[in-house]
Amino acid sequence: MPTKAAYHHGNLKAALIAAGLKEITQHGIEGFSLRGVARRAGVSAPAVYRHFADKDDLIATLAMEAWERLMAMMAETRAGAPPEPLEQFRAGGVSIVRFAVSNPEHFRVICLPGAFERAPAEFRAKFEAAENENRKALADAQAQGLIVDMPLDRVMLAANSLVMGLAHQIIEGRLGKVDEKRATELANIATLVLGVGLIPRDDDTYDPTLGTTIKRTKKKR
Repeated sequence: MPTKAAYHHGNLKAALIAAGLKEITQHGIEGFSLRGVARRAGVSAPAVYRHFADKDDLIATLAMEAWERLMAMMAETRAGAPPEPLEQFRAGGVSIVRFAVSNPEHFRVICLPGAFERAPAEFRAKFEAAENENRKALADAQAQGLIVDMPLDRVMLAANSLVMGLAHQIIEGRLGKVDEKRATELANIATLVLGVGLIPRDDDTYDPTLGTTIKRTKKKR
C-alpha cells in the first residue's frame, strides 16, 4: 500500500488515481469519497486536495483516463485490421474486450452510469467525433452492399451488447482464466458470428482472422 512518502517522491497523484480506481469500482460514483481514496493511498484526506479540487475533479480524471486508454487500444487494434469497413467495425469490438482484460478497473469505470458525462467536454467531443466517423464508415459499407441494409442504431446496439457482455463475462471469471490473447480470440469468434448472422447463407464465408470457413447451409427441399 502506498504511504505518505509517495507524495515526497512526486508519485502522489498517480497513487491517488490508482486508489481512486479501486474506490470507485467498489463503491460506484455515489459512494465514492475522497476520504476513502486517501485511506487507500495511505495519505491524509487534505493531501488529496494538492492534486484535485474536489471529488468531482478526481472522478472526471478517472473517467477521462479510462476512456483515453480505450480509445488508444481501439486505434491500435484498428491499425492492425484490414481496411474494409466491416473489419474495422469488428476491430473496434475486439478492442473493447481486449481493453477489459488488460484494464479491468478502467473498464468498470467506463461502465459506471454517468462516467462518460464526467469526462471533460473537449474529450467527450473528441470521442463522439470518432464514433461519428465509425458510424459513417458503416453507412458507407451499407451503401456498397457490404452489410445488411438495417437501421444503424440497431446494428450498433447489437454489436455493443455483444462485446460488452463478453467483456463482462471474462472479467467476472465466468469463462475461466482468460488472458489478452485468448480474449482477442473469443472476441473474433463472437463478432464473426454477429457479422455472418444465424440465417442460412448461400455461399461459404472465409474469415482470415480465424482461418475458418463458415460453411454454406444446404436448404431443405
